Formats: sequence, structure tokens, C-alpha cells
Amino acid sequence: MSKLINNIDLAIELFQRLCDLSVSKQFVECANQQLTELFEQRTGLKINKHISYSLSGELLNRKRDKISSLGLHIYVNHNWNPVTILWKSKSGRIYDVNDVDIDCADIEFWFEDLDPILYHKQLYPKAELPFKLQNLSYELVVTRLNMECTVEMELKTEDLSNAQAIVDKTDKFIDNFNTTSEKKDRKDGVVHNWARRIEENKLIYEIDTGFSGPVFIKKLLQFLSKLNAFEKVEIL
Repeated sequence: MSKLINNIDLAIELFQRLCDLSVSKQFVECANQQLTELFEQRTGLKINKHISYSLSGELLNRKRDKISSLGLHIYVNHNWNPVTILWKSKSGRIYDVNDVDIDCADIEFWFEDLDPILYHKQLYPKAELPFKLQNLSYELVVTRLNMECTVEMELKTEDLSNAQAIVDKTDKFIDNFNTTSEKKDRKDGVVHNWARRIEENKLIYEIDTGFSGPVFIKKLLQFLSKLNAFEKVEIL
């Protein structure tokens, strides 16, 4: 299985030589295992030769409220994307990057500023969507696809009177998505927030998809198709 850091010894050497930061092998191994699995879960992308970490840019090593962080870059197909790696412990112990007595069952790593949709665009620049959908009940138009997006849903004439009921069902769908992901330790991420309005024959949703990115968008589009209430859905 490929990992974000394929050569741990080289990574340790580069941390020291380029960043003047002493990092233990135990720390890197533990972080590498957890962050690789988390990256693949959050983005739906498998680590390959086009995806890795990079030390370019500003390097941070800060501690606040028993949470530590380290600034790095995620390299995706010749693009360098800044992210922050954070960690804390279940026991309350504060781990440093040069500690060698690390309990991987105690320390927990995660990402800040991860952008799944952007990485899909960078890896597959000609793909309209980071997933495949078939037999939708409406015309789908993708003008722009980012973590924060607008979804405009044009209602069929016969469903105009059901606009509010459809909004209620869509809100419930988003709530259920978040609840289900929370029960799985946020494996699919959560939708951070959303606002909606009804304008003439359209339902318009402003959505911050957060880390849920492609996973949520795919499920939302499938849900909307099952409603069979729209002429066209546009993401912009």
C-alpha cells in the first residue's frame, strides 16, 4: 500500500536539512499510517506516484490547548497545496515531533485545510466530476466545483407548489448525512453549513461541503434525482 511518505528515512533527513527540525522515525511512521488512511477516506483518492507530501513553504510547529500542529504541503500532480497537520493524545500527553516513545493508539492525527474537490481537479483536470453518475432524472450542469458551492435546482412546472416540501426533504437529507458521518467518526466528513432560498422556479442552496467534498456532492445529486422534481441542476 502506497503512503503519503514513501521514504521515511529521506523525510527525516529533509526535515533536518531543509527545516532544521529533528523528527523521530516513530513519529513519522505513526503519522504516516493515520494520515494516509484519513486522506484516502476524506478525498476518495488512492495515494499514487502523483500524490505525496512536500516540505516546500512555511513550516510551523506550534502547540495550543494540548493540540500540536505542523504546516506542510500536499503534492498533487505538480501542484503544491498547503495543509496543516494536527495531533493530540487521548491521554492528555503532549507529543513532540522528536519523541521516540510514541503510543500510536494514544496519539491522533488529522488534517486542517484539506480540499478534496481541488485535489480531484488537479489530478483529473479534464473530468467534470470526481465521480461517475448515470441515469439522473434531470440535466446536470457543472460550472464550478469547489468546497463552497452553489446548487441551483430548477423545478418542474408540476412541482412548483411542492417547493417548500422539497426544501424540507433536502435539509433533512443533509442533516442525516452529517449524523451518519458523525456516528462513523466523521469518516465521510460533515457539511459545515448551508443556506437556502426559493426564487421563482428554483431552489438555491449555498453549501460549505467541508471535508465531505465529493462524497457529499455525489450523494446529494443521487438524492435529488430520486425526487424526480427537477428539470435541471447546476453546480456553480
